[in-house]
Amino acid sequence: MQINDQLLADCHVLGTLDRASVLLNRNAAVGWLILVVDTDAVDWHELDDAEHDRVSKQVRSLSNFVAHWFDAHKLNVATLGNQVRQMHVHVIARHADDPCWPKPVWGNLESGRAYEHHEIDALRQALTRELNLTAEDGATD
Repeated sequence: MQINDQLLADCHVLGTLDRASVLLNRNAAVGWLILVVDTDAVDWHELDDAEHDRVSKQVRSLSNFVAHWFDAHKLNVATLGNQVRQMHVHVIARHADDPCWPKPVWGNLESGRAYEHHEIDALRQALTRELNLTAEDGATD
């Protein structure tokens, strides 16, 4: 699967699940993973029933992981796609003391700390253990 250039510029590629890639937004101010679905569909209603079920389960599993890993007070889960049409689902851990609270992160998140290499590795290893993530040769730090 080819991931949109904008997503690649904004994120670290952690690895793949079944027909989907998992990315980590480079800005460590909020815990923000993105599931990029390997499909020609752009919006949810375009997925057939089997794909919808598969992606929904992946989003739910990724949401549970993000909620625990980042100790989220609230999760934001969204498929906007206004700038990047490729189907992708944002799963964002929110905290009452994060830089954007209570506003959405889109348009309100300023540049923040970048992830350290060891943080990315730990996250990738946890996703591998808990969700059977497969790291690829193309996975980036």
